[in-house]
Amino acid sequence: MNTPKLLALVLTSLLLFTHCKSDDSLIPTDSIDQQEEPDDTIDSADDDNDTNDTTDDNSDDDTDTPSTDVSLELVANDLEPHPMQDIPKPEYLQTITDPSFGTTIRRISNAGDGNVIKPMYSTIQAWNANESYMILYDQSNGVHQLLDGINYSFIRNLDDVNPDDIEQIFWDFNEPDIFFYVDRNNSDLIKYSVGSMTKETLANLRDLSNCTGNIGSGNDVQMMSWDSDVIGFRCDNSTAYYYRISTEEVVQFDIADIEYTAPMPAPSGERFYHSQTVFGADGKNMRNLNESKTEHSCLGKLVGGTDAHFSIAFAEGPEGGCLGDIIAHDLTTGECFPVISQSLGYDYPQSGTHISAVAHKNPGWIAASMVGYDENGQTLLDQELVLARVEKGNVQVYRIGHHRADENEFEYWGEPHAVISPTGTRVLFGSDWSGAEDGKSVDSYVVELPAFMSAMQP
Repeated sequence: MNTPKLLALVLTSLLLFTHCKSDDSLIPTDSIDQQEEPDDTIDSADDDNDTNDTTDDNSDDDTDTPSTDVSLELVANDLEPHPMQDIPKPEYLQTITDPSFGTTIRRISNAGDGNVIKPMYSTIQAWNANESYMILYDQSNGVHQLLDGINYSFIRNLDDVNPDDIEQIFWDFNEPDIFFYVDRNNSDLIKYSVGSMTKETLANLRDLSNCTGNIGSGNDVQMMSWDSDVIGFRCDNSTAYYYRISTEEVVQFDIADIEYTAPMPAPSGERFYHSQTVFGADGKNMRNLNESKTEHSCLGKLVGGTDAHFSIAFAEGPEGGCLGDIIAHDLTTGECFPVISQSLGYDYPQSGTHISAVAHKNPGWIAASMVGYDENGQTLLDQELVLARVEKGNVQVYRIGHHRADENEFEYWGEPHAVISPTGTRVLFGSDWSGAEDGKSVDSYVVELPAFMSAMQP
C-alpha cells in the first residue's frame, strides 16, 4: 500500500472510531454577499506602513499534522474542454458520477420544492475537526442542521443556538464536540457542546469593548484562528477588535474606515486581514497587499504552513499583476502569485467565484466554485468546482465537477459556496441542479474525491 493511501486509511479509521463513540441518543440575518462590480463606497487601504516580518516566516508550519494525497486519480492543470452534460438529480443520499470529470457526487439534503438547504458559506467550515459531524443551513426554516459527517444522516436541528449571522458558527479545530458562536441577543461568545447540548459563556464582546452599539463581523466572514483562540469583531462601523480567549486579551485595531467589516484572524492568530491590509497582533498596519479592492476571499495556509489570503481579482493590483480567478498572497511577505489566472492559460476571472481554504488538516489545499458568465458549463471553469494545492512555484489545479448552480431563481441562496473538508478529501456545495430540476429547490451535495473513496474501502 502506498504512503498516501495508508495515511488516508489511518485518518478515516480515526474518524470512524471517534464518531462511533458519540452519544447515539443524539441521533439524533440573511448574509450580505459581496459583489464583483466596482463599489465606490470602498476606500483605498491605509498608507503602507510596511514593517519587516522576518521573525516567524516559517513559524506556522503544521509539521505534526498528517497530510492526505488529495490528488489521487485526479488530473492536474487540465485546460481541455469538459462540457457539462444533463444528468438526473441524484436521489437523497444517493450518488451520481459526474460525466465530465468522473468524480462521485452525493446529494446529502432533501429540501423539497421551493426550499433551500445549503452550506453556511465557503469560508466557514462545515465539518467538525475529525469530520464526524457537519452543519448545513436550512434557509426555508431559518435553522442550522446537524448531520452525521460520514454518512450525512440528519441528527437534529440546532434550534437551541442563536448565532449573530448564519455564517458565524465556528467549529473548534481540535475538539470535535465543540463549536463557538456569538449570540445574536446579547453578544456573548459561546462555547457549545454538541454532545451535551450545553453552553459556556466565555466573554461578552460588548462589555469587553465598551461598545454601546451593535457587535458584528462583516462580509466574507472567516473562521477563527486555527487554534480556536482568536476571534475578530466590530462595534457598529466605528471600531474593530479581536479577542484572544486564552489570555482574555482585547486589542483594538488602528483602522480609520471599518467598512462594516471586522478584521479576521489568519490561521496563526498573529496576523489579520482587512480591506487589502495585513494587521499584526498589536492591531497596527503591517503591510498592504497588492489588491485593487476587496473581493470574495478566504484566509488559509500555503503548503508549508504560511498564513495566506486567497482572493479573486478582476483587476491588477496597484503594483501591477495579481489578476486572476484565484490569487494567493503570502501574509508574511506580501508577495502574491497566481493559482488560476490568464497567465496560466485560463480565461478572465469567472463571475461568482468563491474560495474555501479551511482544510486545516491538509494545509495548502483549497477549493473553489465558479458560477461563470454563460452558466451553461460549456467553457473552461464555467459552472465548475476546482481544487488546488497551493505552493509557490508548484501550483497544481484539479477540476473536480460541475455544480449546476446559479442565482437565477434563488438569487444569493442559489450560489454553490463550495466548502473544502478539513482533510481536503471532500467538497460540499449547494445547487438547484440544472436540467429538469433547475430552479425547483436548492440542496446540498458532496464531491467525494477518490482519496476519500479509497480510504473508505475495507
